[in-house]
Amino acid sequence: MPKLAKPLSAIEVKRLNKEGFHAVGTVPGLGLSITAEGTRSWVFRVTYGGVRRKMGLGGYPAVTLALAIDKARLIKAEIDRGVDPIQNKKITSEAMD
Repeated sequence: MPKLAKPLSAIEVKRLNKEGFHAVGTVPGLGLSITAEGTRSWVFRVTYGGVRRKMGLGGYPAVTLALAIDKARLIKAEIDRGVDPIQNKKITSEAMD
């Protein structure tokens, strides 16, 4: 079982400013990625079929901490049901085109 980071509050997430990946707790693999330019986006690191991947969940602050947690939990539930979340996202995107 992966280590779970200390859960961060919305205020603590807002105060993050150091470049890199910052685990936010609550859901293993969920974190806020901050680039050198200062852009922020939610990233969910998942393992499916023995392959580790990263899924973007949207930009911060447009996607709040609570919404990022909800999205990560839904993706985790898909994985638990045996659904590849990245492939599922591609199929959904193609259907919308």
